[in-house]
Amino acid sequence: MMHFTDAQIEASVSCDEAFDAIREVYKERACGRIALQPRRRIAVGRNKFSTMAAMLDREQVAAIKFYATLSERFHFHVALVSLVDGRLIAMMDGDALTRLRTAATTTFAATLFANPRSQTLGLIGAGVQAAAHVRALIRAFLLERVTIYDPNDEIVARLLTSLGADGIEARTATAEEAARSDIVVAATRSSTPVLSGDWLLPGTFIASVGATRTDQRELDDACIARASRVIVDAREQTIEESGDFQLLAPELLARARIDDLSEALTSPGFNPTAGPVVYKAVGNALQDAALAALVYKKLRSRESEVE
Repeated sequence: MMHFTDAQIEASVSCDEAFDAIREVYKERACGRIALQPRRRIAVGRNKFSTMAAMLDREQVAAIKFYATLSERFHFHVALVSLVDGRLIAMMDGDALTRLRTAATTTFAATLFANPRSQTLGLIGAGVQAAAHVRALIRAFLLERVTIYDPNDEIVARLLTSLGADGIEARTATAEEAARSDIVVAATRSSTPVLSGDWLLPGTFIASVGATRTDQRELDDACIARASRVIVDAREQTIEESGDFQLLAPELLARARIDDLSEALTSPGFNPTAGPVVYKAVGNALQDAALAALVYKKLRSRESEVE
């Protein structure tokens, strides 16, 4: 049984490889060759423990992701099991893998529904997911301007320095200025909306990836009301877990058409005159399994070459 660290994963898997793995696994899901177990949480006092799992028929593996949440801090872990002989074939640190798969899935959704000539990216939130999304999206679109809003000046400065070191120019903005972009990524843990539907331009692609609990919310009611489409990364999990749906006005939730990303593969397209497209993600084990299988194949072959 092999163990792979965050550093090994980050060094071995590119944004392009992560994108390809996510694209293929959603195609497999559309064909019914994926089994997905949504996140389950248990708690003792204020401490929580979460698990979620997926089986990939083509790769002949199953993956389970698990993590403890202690004082709002957590580190992810992924176990990979062979569906050929039932062996535990790898254990992986999951933080780098989570950053990669989340940004890769957003980028995949954006290539389906955002303006293919998108030039501007607005970030609301400047943490690790924001950084991962810039690096992934800039490979898929000819972005000319990146604007960032976060109330924490220290986090913004850190992100600007990191992006600058990679030759990516970015500047600070208000939340409304950031929202008036071709592609908008909200990556916060806010309990109240950080995006107003009144700010959004026709055809904008909005990815809300940060608020992943029922008491957290990034989108106000107008974002959903104005949306021409609402896409989620896994319907059975995302609607249940996200405050962006659970705290939505009941009449809006009742009439909203919410498509699973795998279902939306059959009807992609950008309409510059239609309302914005909203993509809401809370993350799922389908994505983790796809990246874990990729990591295992790449690093196992490298270790074999060394031997």
